[in-house]
Amino acid sequence: MTRDATEPPSPKGGWSQTALEFAHVRIVPPQDIDGRIITTAVFDADGQDVPSAATWRRDERITHPPAYPEFAEATLAGKWLWGGVLYHHFGHFQMQSIARLWAMTRYRDEIEGIVFVTRAQLALQDFEREYLRLLVGDVPVKVVSDTTDVEALVIPGQGFGLGEIAQGTRIFRRYIAANFAKDIAPEGPDDLFISRAFQPLEKGGFVGEELLDARMEEVGYSVFWPEKHSLREQIARYKAAKRIVALDGSALHLFAMVGTKAQSVAMILRRERVASRSLRRHLASFTKAKPLVINALSDAAEVTVGKKRDVSELDFEVIGRLLKRHGFIKRSEDWGPLTEAELSLISEDYTA
Repeated sequence: MTRDATEPPSPKGGWSQTALEFAHVRIVPPQDIDGRIITTAVFDADGQDVPSAATWRRDERITHPPAYPEFAEATLAGKWLWGGVLYHHFGHFQMQSIARLWAMTRYRDEIEGIVFVTRAQLALQDFEREYLRLLVGDVPVKVVSDTTDVEALVIPGQGFGLGEIAQGTRIFRRYIAANFAKDIAPEGPDDLFISRAFQPLEKGGFVGEELLDARMEEVGYSVFWPEKHSLREQIARYKAAKRIVALDGSALHLFAMVGTKAQSVAMILRRERVASRSLRRHLASFTKAKPLVINALSDAAEVTVGKKRDVSELDFEVIGRLLKRHGFIKRSEDWGPLTEAELSLISEDYTA
């Protein structure tokens, strides 16, 4: 494997599963943010940018070094492990902020803790604190907001993320399988529908999405709203379910971390197919089973109120037919296209 850190991380290895140790580095937290591009870097003792500390998104390096600062504003004594950019979005946190923590296997007893930079608030959110506890235990976490000189820094390669690397390197997958949420026992129903109905519409939801919840409940699924449950409860449900149906989204990234080949997953697309490519790679690589992908997005003209979309853009007949064909619901279940009564409920949502 010849890829170096000037090329995108690869699940096949190379720099994405290599850890480098540096003495006397300078971390510069985000100086500027332009969309997904962040001006931030780790500089070595000679003032040179360390490429393997950069974050990649698909085939694009999205963190870029600023001019080398002449002075540091803070110092960190001891040896620390570089975590990269801390994202506060549930999906991006899973895909990008834990991508280097596979190196804890080797360095846990040598380091003072994990050091991040962030493009937003410094404080860890509750889900981040709990997620890290389930993954690395009680290892201290430091988020730096000032240009900081660190006595020694371990920089693991990016072993996970968006794009081809969503498959994860072998060492990253092994670390997740051996360490993440191992003390959480399965608890919950066999058939689980993960709902996004309580997510804000501007985050890719549909007006009238409750109709899909109701349909799934009618055919025997327990409707589950992840945001109403603790992280531990979510994981317990995902471990227990034999069949999971969900719209594509961040909840399935969490399932992929704990799921197995024995479980069946159906993913209903809410975006163009290419937008879910990393999620599909994650599911297939980590669980060793490809999800059933249901593209039921209608070709009909989109009904729009601001950024809102109408659940009638989903072809319910296609959803039902494929769920029956692949054994997620019984063929005898009554499931057809949206009825006039259901469509009228959507109209009421628009005018409410």
